[in-house]
Amino acid sequence: MDKITKTINGEMDQQDLIDHKVIEDELIEKLPHFESFFNRVGFKRIDGAIFGLLCFSKKPLTSEQIETKLGLSQSAVSQSLKTLAQYSMIESRDHRELKRLKLHYAKDDALKVVSSVIRKRELEYLREFEVMASEALKIVDDEPRKKRLSTILATSTFARTLCEVIVNVSDELKNPYPVIEKLPQFASFMQAGIPKVEVATEQIKNQIKNTFQNKLNGWLDASGEKR
Repeated sequence: MDKITKTINGEMDQQDLIDHKVIEDELIEKLPHFESFFNRVGFKRIDGAIFGLLCFSKKPLTSEQIETKLGLSQSAVSQSLKTLAQYSMIESRDHRELKRLKLHYAKDDALKVVSSVIRKRELEYLREFEVMASEALKIVDDEPRKKRLSTILATSTFARTLCEVIVNVSDELKNPYPVIEKLPQFASFMQAGIPKVEVATEQIKNQIKNTFQNKLNGWLDASGEKR
């Protein structure tokens, strides 16, 4: 198992805020998947490990508990918690009795988490790239480069639009999950409704042929000629 997700056996802190059943061992074994996923989308592996731990935990955890459970230093956990909070993935609150302690927990709404990351990162990157492509397109004067940059600009705009759809769905719908759960079915339906190029070409040829034949038959009938 990755070092980040290595558990440390022994008793938890003196406040007894968490017991050994708060997170099942089978779930601890799945934390490397969070690490890999976060790493692939531009975050650190430690961010994935801590977010996964908080997602799996039945109760909020203190920084000390996170350090103990994952075998991490205080500074590493503190920095990662700041990153997760910046992107609205987690929230923190004071402990009711021990004010010096902060309790950390993962947000329940995954779509709002994704929306926050897109709004604070992807949308900004895409807008900057669109501006660059648009400015570059005004500079070039030959068709090959114009075509190349035009496709880059169109693709960037398309990606930004999709990101904005996700953000808007998250912002505007009180409960967006009934909608987004149907999207894969809708996408499959749309894909099934789009014919392959060969099929579409044959359909167009047949339509042209039938249209021409109908017009020819109409002309022959009107002129009294035999077909």
